Amino acid sequence: MRVLFVDDHEVIWAGMMSVVERLHAQVRPGGQLEWHCARDLREALATDAEALDLILLDFHLPGGDCMEAMRSLRQRFDAAPIVIVSGDERPDLIRRCIEAGAAGYVPKSMVPAEMVAALGLVMAHGIYLPPSALLAAGTARDRDRDRDVDDALGNDALAAFMAAELSPRQREVFARALRGKPNKVIARELGIAEGTVKVHLAMVFRALGVHNRTEAMYRVLSADAVAAVARL
Repeated sequence: MRVLFVDDHEVIWAGMMSVVERLHAQVRPGGQLEWHCARDLREALATDAEALDLILLDFHLPGGDCMEAMRSLRQRFDAAPIVIVSGDERPDLIRRCIEAGAAGYVPKSMVPAEMVAALGLVMAHGIYLPPSALLAAGTARDRDRDRDVDDALGNDALAAFMAAELSPRQREVFARALRGKPNKVIARELGIAEGTVKVHLAMVFRALGVHNRTEAMYRVLSADAVAAVARL
């Protein structure tokens, strides 16, 4: 397993390496762990690894923008999920990171066992959000309930809808989108045009009563429909 950790506080490197070693023992027992550390985006992009399995990125890098860093890292390692590891737990910030393509957001306040579980979900092609972010999303959704579109599905029907009502291609595209993969990667993996990916997602989003993949992800997680996504 090849992991890149980008954080300017070197004292944190050892702690995160311990977390990743525990993760590796669970998901790749007996395999080799390749650990890379970088202090900033420049060092991260210069990493000599040809490919990565996981990127852990601090939100507050000195002299840099996390959203731009994610875009640059995705261009360099387009198949690697990016997880933000930060001490900042504001729900609006977490949402921005997911909208920008992060596959998860792990607060630094989490104990090691919780971090291992969160990263294990990402490595299993899921998306991790801290409970505080889901609670905030639920509160906002309650306030806006009267403005929801008429064809939005209730939570009880969501898992059944995804498992049974989407077309095979919609299921393939939607599952990859919820795992944080960009449209161009989804298109390449499925052998279809990027524009076709956008059309499939637009149809799924309309059926779910959401506007983008971030809202769809919150919808799935808040409805406890993760198991249904795993089967797509």
